[in-house]
Amino acid sequence: MDKKKVGQLFIVGYQGEEPGDDFLRFVEEWGIGGVIVFARNLTDPARLPGHLARICEAAGQQVFTSIDQEGGLVLRILRRGSLFPSAMALSATDSLELTEQCHEAIGREMLSLGLNWNLAPVLDINHPDNPGIGARSFADTPQRVASFGCAAIRGLQKAGVLACAKHFPGKGHAKVDSHLTLPVIPYEADRLESFELLPFAEAIKNEVAAIMTAHVFFPAYEKTPDLPATLSQAVLTGLLRDQLGFKGILVTDDLEMGAITETYGIAQAADLSFKAGADLLLICHQLEQQRLAAETITKKLSEDSLYGKRLEESLQRIENARKKLSGAEKSCELAELKTRHQPLIEKLHAQSIRFLRYDSTMLPLSSDSEKLVFCLPEISALVQVEEEHRENGLRTLIEKEFPRAQAIVYAPRTSGAELINQIAKIVGNTGRATQMVFMTYNAHLFAGQLEAIRHFAGTVDKIAVAALRNPYDLAKLPPQVKTCAATFGFRTPAIKALLNACKGVTPPVTTPWPIDTTSW
Repeated sequence: MDKKKVGQLFIVGYQGEEPGDDFLRFVEEWGIGGVIVFARNLTDPARLPGHLARICEAAGQQVFTSIDQEGGLVLRILRRGSLFPSAMALSATDSLELTEQCHEAIGREMLSLGLNWNLAPVLDINHPDNPGIGARSFADTPQRVASFGCAAIRGLQKAGVLACAKHFPGKGHAKVDSHLTLPVIPYEADRLESFELLPFAEAIKNEVAAIMTAHVFFPAYEKTPDLPATLSQAVLTGLLRDQLGFKGILVTDDLEMGAITETYGIAQAADLSFKAGADLLLICHQLEQQRLAAETITKKLSEDSLYGKRLEESLQRIENARKKLSGAEKSCELAELKTRHQPLIEKLHAQSIRFLRYDSTMLPLSSDSEKLVFCLPEISALVQVEEEHRENGLRTLIEKEFPRAQAIVYAPRTSGAELINQIAKIVGNTGRATQMVFMTYNAHLFAGQLEAIRHFAGTVDKIAVAALRNPYDLAKLPPQVKTCAATFGFRTPAIKALLNACKGVTPPVTTPWPIDTTSW
């Protein structure tokens, strides 16, 4: 069996800023179909085109060069690129046109670095209890996710990069994180088809180039207990290909995730997923596992004649997708694009800030008040942030806009008692604060933040809360909090847009919301 035919089935990641010699030898030996790029490979974005060119030269072809550039929380181009808003922030703007423009801009910036395939948008329909999706989803209804997701697809593919709808058949209502363990979506087929599947069906009608699988068990479709959709022929072939008529490329989510590895070996999972109908097998980290998976598929092909037919089907779809990349060329350099896109970035974030409610005696905040305290989460302790967010991070932004205010930085996982004590040392003992702005980061998961808010809602004159990542932080606020808002993201432009609203530069907007807040 020709190794370079098998190699076409793999999308692989590499460690460090540049691909090492061992990795390049692997790419050359197998003629690998594509690579995935992470922030670890982008410490100097200007060097990435050269690295990708070396990979293509080793592979002997134009490979798929993929990235998760969703916007918001999931941004890999953090240096020198635009800080695009999250999917939920775009939905909050209520503009399909702006959503399409945003994703066309994302595509242009990708192409400037030699990247031709965005593993986005997320078409999962979010549920408040989902630990891993949140603002990565456009909304909590299938119709809104479908509308905004298809606008994102149009924008990316208009720019000349491939789009990828994920995570099929939909994991927004999963209650555990598939990076760690296997979620189960227990609903009947009728519910799945009218809810989870609807955005993917619309994406297929809009000619999305690719779809990514979910490491989730769907008992309505798969009878083998605890078999993830990624490994299920009933889901990948029966449902996606035969029932929904998808003819594009089907790529797995990372086969190194816990939902797979807690039961299967990575190479075994690659074999099962390929057999089930996946065209491209994503292995993001370990070179030895990438090689073992390729060798496993090769061995199975020599043993089973049916695998040969599967291989030819996938190779044809891969070739068709690669043809779409032939005309995709960068228009200019990343720095120039960032400057050109700056007005769009500011507009998107300004239009996405939503207030659940606000007190006109609280807003606008006075920029020269000495009796104003900001409580700020240390976001860089949990996730990768842009350069201006590191170290002092949010404090620097606050000190610029409110130079006389007190800024307190807290660790998001801090217990309620510790957090209350930390803030009270500044507020309670001095009596300085008559106004407090408490910015939360996943307070619906890290309950110490909510405990502190409830405490200080009874001790300071006025308190406002801003949810910086998930809007669900606002759902359990005490009634004393009469001013609260969501940014749907924690990147610098989102914080600046929030501060503009707090200062009265822009009016506080209360509708529409991308999710149902009627019970809050």
